[in-house]
This record gives sequence, structure tokens and C-alpha cells, in this order.
Amino acid sequence: MDEPQNIMKELLSQRSDFILLGLTGRTGSGCTTTANILSSKSPEFPEIKDLSNDDAQFFKGMDAHRYEIVKKYANEKFPQFYAIKVSDFISASFMRTPVDDCINFFMNILGVKKDKVDTFFKAFDLSSWTSNLTRYEKVIDYIFDQEMNNIPSIDETEFRALLLKYSTFSKKFKELIDKHFGVGSYVKLYQAAGNSIRRTGEISIGFESKAFQIKFLHYLPEIINRVVKVLRRSQKKTNKSTCIVIDAIRNQYEAKYFQDRYASFYLVSVNAPNEDRTNYLRKIHKFTDDEIRSIDSKESGDLGKGPVTKCGECGSKTKPATNEVEKLFTQNVKACLEISDIHLFNPRKEPQNNNILRAQLAWYISLMQHPGIVTPTSTERVMQIAYSAKLNSGCISRQVGAAVTDSDFSIKSIGWNDVADGQVPCNLRSLNGLKSNFNPTIYSKYERTDETFRTIALQKHSDFEKSLAKSANALKGYNLSYCFKSIQNEVEGEKNQVHTRSLHAEENAFLQLAKNGSMGIKGGKLFTTASPCELCAKKAYQLGIKEIIYIDPYPGIARDHIIAIGDNPPEVIQFVGAVGNAYHRLYTPLMPYKDELQLLKG
Repeated sequence: MDEPQNIMKELLSQRSDFILLGLTGRTGSGCTTTANILSSKSPEFPEIKDLSNDDAQFFKGMDAHRYEIVKKYANEKFPQFYAIKVSDFISASFMRTPVDDCINFFMNILGVKKDKVDTFFKAFDLSSWTSNLTRYEKVIDYIFDQEMNNIPSIDETEFRALLLKYSTFSKKFKELIDKHFGVGSYVKLYQAAGNSIRRTGEISIGFESKAFQIKFLHYLPEIINRVVKVLRRSQKKTNKSTCIVIDAIRNQYEAKYFQDRYASFYLVSVNAPNEDRTNYLRKIHKFTDDEIRSIDSKESGDLGKGPVTKCGECGSKTKPATNEVEKLFTQNVKACLEISDIHLFNPRKEPQNNNILRAQLAWYISLMQHPGIVTPTSTERVMQIAYSAKLNSGCISRQVGAAVTDSDFSIKSIGWNDVADGQVPCNLRSLNGLKSNFNPTIYSKYERTDETFRTIALQKHSDFEKSLAKSANALKGYNLSYCFKSIQNEVEGEKNQVHTRSLHAEENAFLQLAKNGSMGIKGGKLFTTASPCELCAKKAYQLGIKEIIYIDPYPGIARDHIIAIGDNPPEVIQFVGAVGNAYHRLYTPLMPYKDELQLLKG
């Protein structure tokens, strides 16, 4: 008969034998620091007394007891992760690109002259690095060739040696780029190279104007997925668990690639206060404010706002992308944050102090290995409700959820961004209906009678009809919903938020309090999946909310202008915890804990 511990080990093996993490976050937030902690042989986890007063807020009350349990488990069971850097495979793509093409790409993206780039590539001979990899030819072909399906057999030690060669090359390549062309140059190059690979499958000059091929959107994650498969296969031979962390994913479709394929995949966002993050980039990496703004702009997913690039040789200029297709393959950290499973907080006031980050990793890795070993925090419980509430939203631009509690986390109301009660949400209306349905309960008098509005709206309907005729089945079966605010802004020639039909999620939650005759919530908390805008921040302030807990940062000046002023400002807190499917996966026990202890006792 099997020993009790072997039975339990087998039952937990589906969770603990294979864990795949994808890290996401803005440059400087701490993704690489997180990957380094996870890949260290024996990371140390702090005592609560060793956390600073600011950091200890995450582990007070009952959460302090929960942390002691997961820390004890992590000290015994924490696995060593293997770190895969996405940038290493962008470096490998440079290695596989003809030198002349690399030179032209450098000139175009960095705006430098040919002689300066020639000097760089003479000093850094790409061919010498490539020639050293011939012994791994079959494995390299498998990793980079989309047509190959048979996983080659290779010893784990040999495969790690190959990956180390790529990592060593990547590190030296990036260091010399910054040394030769200036600090921040490698980030600029790699952002452009990643966009080029996702669009065309290669690093090529003028990729912005080349036809987008959807098959290349997943080119980078497919490479990493093949690396994961080889590692898994080689480690299975020695009965080792496979724990891998990917540093870092900044395109939402690359993240969804792994979410759709692996039940054991978690997208983990690493968040740092913006002031601390920018100070860290200035002090440690010597980035200028302009360089930081440029990086943030490209990572934000806001198209058309980046700087114009100029070729140093011919002087030709390339404008930032504005096509809707660009949204598919450019970096978009905001979109990655929205779909993240777990959110970590990494204060960067003291660059060498990673205690709070280590404590959070002990918590969530332990739960991945042993679901339900502790129960959710109060913050996670309420945010999970707000996160679920957002799915009720009929907004076709973005879904947001909110919950309001008293000071003891007792929920008083929930809300989501949507039209007023009794009106038809935007996702249930259509341009077809606007054209022929004059029902006053569905379409407003303005929409039914204003000639300018109807001309623009019906032109959009005509464009859809033409597209439907050209693209066969592409749009068949789709409801042609439209955003009133967008069309009305075209009518007025302005960008005005006042024309939205929807209440904001926070606003909706606040109104539910008055609508249903709730008690006052002065001193309470606001949970929202997106930090409040200026209008909702004012309402929260007026209601006496003491804490605003959010997941996604919202663009605007609400925090600096509306909240951080006066005698009674609310505290704004970045959410830490698991939401969505991960909330259930991490906190649902395999069996009642009493039964597990009895089984292990034998």
C-alpha cells in the first residue's frame, strides 16, 4: 500500500509538478527582480517584523496569521524556477538576421549614421556567436521553425547550456548597445524589434508599413512554448518538477496565448509606485525623463503618441502607428494588467530591499503548489466581487467593476459601468437598429432626429455593409454595436467625455447607496478594477471614503489633483492579490484540510 505522503504528493502533483508564470509590468517595476528571486536556489522569506511600516499593511490582522502559514510551507516546499527572458529571444532574432539588415534597422530606429553602426557590428561579430551554436542545430531548428512538431531529445544539462549561451549573448549585446549608442538605446531597439517580429516574423526595416500577418502575432510565445516543452520533456526523464517564469510579457495576446494553453499558467503583474519606479530608472539605469516618457508611451498601448523616428543616413521619417491593426502587435502593459491573474506590489524606495516582494511570492507560489492552504484576504474577497461585477457592463469600450464597503470590508453596494436602469446598454443596440428602428425606449430622440449625427452614424453602417460584402463571413452574425460618445465627438469635432451614455462603475455603486437607502459609508473603502477618474474621485472624496483600492491605473490627474489635497484625502492603494479564475484555482482546497491531515497522519 502507498505511503500517505506519496498519496498526497500524487494528488497535488497536477499543481506542483508544472508551474508556468508570465510576468508583466512597466519597465522598472521589478519583473526581472521577481524572476531573479524565483530562480534563486533558496530565497529567504522575511518575518513580518522585518517589513517596513508601509509594507506591513499587507500582512496585518488575520493576514499576519495567514502569512506565517504560507511562509512555513514555502520554507520547506518552495521550488526553484527556471527564468526565460523574452528579450533573449529577441536577441537571438538579431543573431539570426543578416548583418546588413541589422545595420539598417539600427540606423532607422536609433536615427544614427551608418559609420557609427558599422563600427558597432565590427566590434560585436554576430557570426562568431552563431558559429558556436552549430552543435545545437537540431534543437535550434525546432525552437525557431514553426513547421517542426517533433520535440528533439536533448539532455537537460545540454539544453540549459544552449539557453545560457543565448542569455550571455543577449546580456553583452544589450550592454554594448547602450554603451555605444547611449543609455536607453537597447530598450528602444528591442521594443521596435518585438513589434517587427509580431508583425512580419522577422526584424526588418520599415516593418510599420508592411502587411500584417496574423500568423506571426504568436511567433515569440511559440518560441518560448517550444523551449518550455523541451525543458518539460528533459526534466520528466529525471522525475523533476518543471517550474518556469517568463520575464516579461507586455503584449496581451502573447499572455492570452499561454492562458489558453496551460491550466498551470498564471499571468503575474508586478507594480511599483510611479514615482519610485521613475526614480529607480533615473538612479540605477541612468535614464533621462524624456527616455522614461518614451518607454512608457510605447508600453502603454497609446498609438500615435510616440516620437517620430528618423533615419540617420537618408533622413527619412517614420511616424508612430495609428492603424487599428497596430493594437494587435504593439506592447500594451495596461491591457496585460487587465487580464492578470495575480497582482504583486513592489515598492522601490529602497532598491535593495525586496522583502515585501519575497513575502508575496511565498504566499502565491505556496497556493499554486497547495491550493487552499490559507483563505483569501478581505481585500481579495471584495475585489473578486468587483472583478465579477464588471462582466455585467454593456460598454463596448471597457468593462469596469466597483464595490463599496464600510471600514470592516462589509459590502454595501456594487456597480459596473453601464447605462441608467431601464435604458438599453450599448452592446444590445446596433447601427442596423439605429437605421430602421425608431423605438424611443431604445434610441433617443436626438439619435432619431439629428441629421448630422445620423449622417455620420449611417455612414459607419454603410462602411460595415461594404466590409461585410467584401469579407464574406468575417462580420456575419455580429451585432454592429456603436459608441454614442465616439460619434457625437465626431459631430462636435472634440474629444469630450460628457457624452458617454454610461455611468462609471464607482458612480453607479455610489448611487446604489442612495437608491436603496443605505447607511452612510464615511470612513469606508472603494474597490475598483480601474483607478477612478477625476469625476468619480471627487465623489469618493465627498462621501468620506478613506481607502481607494484599484487594479488598473487610469490615465489622468485624479490622484495628483483631486485626491492629494485638502484635510481628509483618501489613501490610494494598488491592489495585491488574485482575481478571476486564479482566485478560485488558488483558494479552492483539493479536499477538506482536516481530511488531508488525517490522511498524512496515516
